[in-house]
Amino acid sequence: MVDESSLVGYCGLYCGACAIYQQMIRKRGTQLLEVLDAYQLGEIAKEAKEWDPNLAHYPQFEDVLQSLMKMFGECPSCLEGGGPPVCVIRGCCKESGFSTCAECDKMPCDKVQPQVQGYRGHLAMLHRIQEIGKDKWAKEMERKVRKGFSYIKVMAKSED
Repeated sequence: MVDESSLVGYCGLYCGACAIYQQMIRKRGTQLLEVLDAYQLGEIAKEAKEWDPNLAHYPQFEDVLQSLMKMFGECPSCLEGGGPPVCVIRGCCKESGFSTCAECDKMPCDKVQPQVQGYRGHLAMLHRIQEIGKDKWAKEMERKVRKGFSYIKVMAKSED
């Protein structure tokens, strides 16, 4: 079993709630390919491209899907080297000796702003880490993940 606090990234996001860490692309891509194969849609697309020219690109679609599944199929977590290879937050935290940017008195700085803008509630998560500590926060997040939470649910919701 993985220690929950080892899944807290330098930016303060919980890797266990990440759709890529949860292997959603790989799992759903595999399911999609199984359905397409079961219905022999690759063969049907060859014949159907006469009435729908877009189906001529079906082999490229499968190649792109396979590439996405390979590229985003597994992530070991931020602390294990996953996530963006040139993450400025990771570099800054390592240089400063912080386990997360929640420890920094300059938070939120320009380096974390893209994350804050991309993940609704990110700033609140960083403040929660400051309030209760990384270990307790990680346990809270793991409980949410066990109940089905994923950041993809936050990201996919439209702004009202």
